[in-house]
Amino acid sequence: MTIFGKILIFFNLLAAGGFAYLATQDWQGRQNINAAGVRHVIIVYGLPLDAVVDKDAPKSDDPDAVPFRIPLAGGYQTTTVSKQLLEAFMKIAPGVSADPNRDPALPSLGAPGPAGAVPNQLAEVRRVKTLIDGALSGATSPAVKLKLLATWMQFQPETYEERAAVLKMIKDADVDGLSKALDAKFAAVLEAPKPADAEATGPLAEADADDAAKQKEKIEKVDASRLAPIDDTERRMRLAHLLMHLDQDAEWQKRVAVVVGLRRHVGALVAQSRRFLDMAERTRGDMPAEQANYQIHERNQLRLAIDRTDLANRQAELKLKWIEQEKQEADSVGQRETQLKALQTRLAKIKAEVDELLTRQTGIESALFEVQREVAVTLDEVYRLEAVLEAREKELLKSAAKGGN
Repeated sequence: MTIFGKILIFFNLLAAGGFAYLATQDWQGRQNINAAGVRHVIIVYGLPLDAVVDKDAPKSDDPDAVPFRIPLAGGYQTTTVSKQLLEAFMKIAPGVSADPNRDPALPSLGAPGPAGAVPNQLAEVRRVKTLIDGALSGATSPAVKLKLLATWMQFQPETYEERAAVLKMIKDADVDGLSKALDAKFAAVLEAPKPADAEATGPLAEADADDAAKQKEKIEKVDASRLAPIDDTERRMRLAHLLMHLDQDAEWQKRVAVVVGLRRHVGALVAQSRRFLDMAERTRGDMPAEQANYQIHERNQLRLAIDRTDLANRQAELKLKWIEQEKQEADSVGQRETQLKALQTRLAKIKAEVDELLTRQTGIESALFEVQREVAVTLDEVYRLEAVLEAREKELLKSAAKGGN
């Protein structure tokens, strides 16, 4: 081969290397543009709803590719994205609260790092549901569980009746009812849309008094049909509503905006604002009747308070009277006790004197008894001597009579 041919081969190789370099740069530029486009679409429209794998799409060379279907400009639709791109994108909104005044019992729903790089919105809902279930299972007391459920459910209601029911459950500390209501919110998002029931969602037929049970059953079917979304659009709306009203933390709201998209986030916020406005209007409409009932109740309570105050005043006067009487009687009792002590002292003294007199009387009686005994003995001797004398006189009289004769 001539020198000229070798030179041509050398220049051809240089040109091929240049074209390869330009192709690589072009490919990298396209990748960067596609990544920027994907990030823009995600920020505006959010992550895909779920992981739908397109069997007809060409397989990706990246083993870490994640199913990721979102529409781009020109009708082009992505099928996968790299795991590194997804993780890098989700780093902008980990959702971890930075509020130093946050209640330590309330867990942060965000997830920094690879754990927070969810590929679709339903995956985010499942992750949050697992976190919430773990927090409820690890609650140290029913009061802590009630606080968690009240925080997650207080802004979820979409109707006046639902909000009244939630507030009543919070007031009554109905942990089971709040838990079931929260599970129903998650089930409405995680479960696939069901076709509308024509009988349940259609107009209710007129029913007379005998058909009240059937009418009630139809109303219950209508209420049950409202819990499940009828299509993916409503499902996305319910998903955004659920996530954004679980926590009011600013970092969590940023993550929800990234997951569901700014448009859906703003739409859910506006829709809930209108619902709260309707609730406020209804509350204002009910206020006159409530105020009238309150005033009636207030007047009744005022009269009752006045009556009970008068009764309490009378009872207080009676109490003072009885207290004064008690003091007087206590003084009288004191005087009587003093007199009683004096009488007891006199009685003891008299008793001692009586005992002494009785002792003296006993001695005198003993002496008198001795005197009586001596008198009795003397009398016996006198009687004996009289008898002897009488006998002697009789003998003398008999002797004198015999001598005279």
